[in-house]
Amino acid sequence: MDTLTVITAIALLLIAIGIGHKENGSWAILAGFALAAGAVIARLWSGGGVVQVGIELLRDTGISLLLAATYMGVRKLADSARPFVILGVASLILSGLLFGARFLWQSIWDRDMQSILVELGPDDTIGEVEGILNRFAQTWERAFPTVTLSEDVDLAQVYLVQVSPRHIRSVMDALRADSENVDHVELNIDVHLSLPSSDRMPDQSSRAVIEDDPYVGLQWGLDAVQAHEAHAVLENANPVRKARVAILDTGVESMHEDLQAVYVEGVDDDAHGHGTHCAGLAGAVTNNGLGVASLNWEGRFIDVLGFRALSENGQGSIEQIAQAIIDATKAQTDIISMSLGSKSEAQPRVLVNAVEYALDRGVIIAASAGNANEDAIDHFPSNIEGVIAVAAVDQDLTRAEFSNMVGNLSRPLAAPGVDLYSSFLDGQYKPMSGTSMATPVVAGLMGVMRSMNPELTSEEAYTILHETGTEIPDTPVVGRLMNAEAALKSAMGIES
Repeated sequence: MDTLTVITAIALLLIAIGIGHKENGSWAILAGFALAAGAVIARLWSGGGVVQVGIELLRDTGISLLLAATYMGVRKLADSARPFVILGVASLILSGLLFGARFLWQSIWDRDMQSILVELGPDDTIGEVEGILNRFAQTWERAFPTVTLSEDVDLAQVYLVQVSPRHIRSVMDALRADSENVDHVELNIDVHLSLPSSDRMPDQSSRAVIEDDPYVGLQWGLDAVQAHEAHAVLENANPVRKARVAILDTGVESMHEDLQAVYVEGVDDDAHGHGTHCAGLAGAVTNNGLGVASLNWEGRFIDVLGFRALSENGQGSIEQIAQAIIDATKAQTDIISMSLGSKSEAQPRVLVNAVEYALDRGVIIAASAGNANEDAIDHFPSNIEGVIAVAAVDQDLTRAEFSNMVGNLSRPLAAPGVDLYSSFLDGQYKPMSGTSMATPVVAGLMGVMRSMNPELTSEEAYTILHETGTEIPDTPVVGRLMNAEAALKSAMGIES
């Protein structure tokens, strides 16, 4: 029972008291009508639409009339109480009928619910905004139930609210107006994979290499980033410990022949293929006589984890991405690779908080710059402070025609991202293109760096990648091209 219901009940009770004191009750009756009028006006101005306001007014009236009738019954004024009972019951019946009709209407027409993210203040509870939610929302629940207040006061206070598209603006406005209890409100933005076409098989290289993976000759990117030279460094090296590289994507086909020896945790299926392709680029077992090569020599340096941030159709939301970041962080991940994102004028606060949650716990994060051939300044999560933003280059070591530009971001870096051959569904292999492909190449390198230097921080990792990177003609807009051999030697303290 909310405040306006209580006020209406008091108003009708005053009227009942006035009726019960015929000689001296006029002032009580007048006060009751004035209070009732005020409650009605306040209810009309409370928002929620005509039907919702009608339901609430009829409910308030019905409850108040029955309370007033009860008082009259106690005062033995049965004749006066009878109309109150009849009108009260009628009001509640009409309110129930309206509620049922609205529910049926919503069941038919509001099947495609939208969601918003509501962050409460540190000391606030969901009960303090339930008056608003009851008017507009269908359901609400904690967005990140595994995060406690002691871990992160912002993420722990976020609620995922399901709302009819017709009420999105109304509920957001009402929640924002409650600044005493609500710190932030934002749409739970959808994210969709948008990949350039890639149906061209890479040219077969005739270069002599030390790796025995059968498709290594199709992997031009290994030549571009001095990966063969890095393998020579790793051939007789031993990691301090294996690093954990998490692929936040559509999942990972964990039983793929080139991944099963290194896949250790997370979602072990992938109905799309994007996540499996990224996993191979980051950590496929190298020099095992199977498939493709990554920087994970003989699988001794990297373990791969997979967390589902996107569905089987390549679609997700900022809440799903944030949850994947939290899950990966709680799984003691060293490196997070996110080949996903979207454009937004404002950075999603929930995603910013999730990134900070991971960074504060020593996780290094790389994210794709996007494939829209534009400035990535508005592309999240690659534009979030602390994230390494990865652009793509082609075989000529120039910016791929689709790649967004990252020169205006704080941590720009370039990597091969056109026709990269890697693992795919059902044990297969195929070429794919995009900044999505460039990102796990960088993540794999950082995983090997962390395996050799477990104390390596996010800032130190980017500094090494930048300072050892190769200057290319498009460096001003894509950053330096990663150099695996030089970066690895730097992380290991080996003089070049």
